[in-house]
Amino acid sequence: DNNDDGKTNPKSKNDPNDNTTKPKLRIAHAYTGGFATSGHSALLDANGHLYLSGCDRWQQLGLGSSHGGSSGYTWENGRLWQEEFRRNGFVVDLLKRLDGGLGDGFGAGGSGSGGIGHCGDMSRRYIRDVALGGDHTVVLSSNRKDVITFGKGGEGQLGLTSKPWVSAPMRSKVLSSKSPNIAAVCAFKNCSMT
Repeated sequence: DNNDDGKTNPKSKNDPNDNTTKPKLRIAHAYTGGFATSGHSALLDANGHLYLSGCDRWQQLGLGSSHGGSSGYTWENGRLWQEEFRRNGFVVDLLKRLDGGLGDGFGAGGSGSGGIGHCGDMSRRYIRDVALGGDHTVVLSSNRKDVITFGKGGEGQLGLTSKPWVSAPMRSKVLSSKSPNIAAVCAFKNCSMT
């Protein structure tokens, strides 16, 4: 359930006492990743927005932070876990800044759809693929060139030099391409690939 603030409303799930008029969140794709001690999950809704939940000890949710490292940023009451899915608008904002035409041309037969976007599914209009590693997140733009990363990067898994962790989405020069030839992204443990 979503009122576009990125917070879910657990009460409204089939609750006869809930009389709110919040629209339902239609999930198009779901992703999981992480280590046993630090799992995180991502959802891509039918409108192309990314939601993240789970462990945020290395800012792998990409929701921004003024602190860092494994002992830095925490949620309410000092928790390192985000129990509700939160919309990460930073990813789509960055993708739009990198490619001003991103999201245009989608729908039935649209040149940007790449075969996706039929029946009202706009889930891939900004984001083509998502991969969740041990403590990091990798996002492939629908333009098939730009790769966005955030989270733990100490082993080079973000494709950003000298970045032990990144709390907000950044374009990875190492993983991105100059031509639209990236089909998917992959992440596991402390590794990322396109």
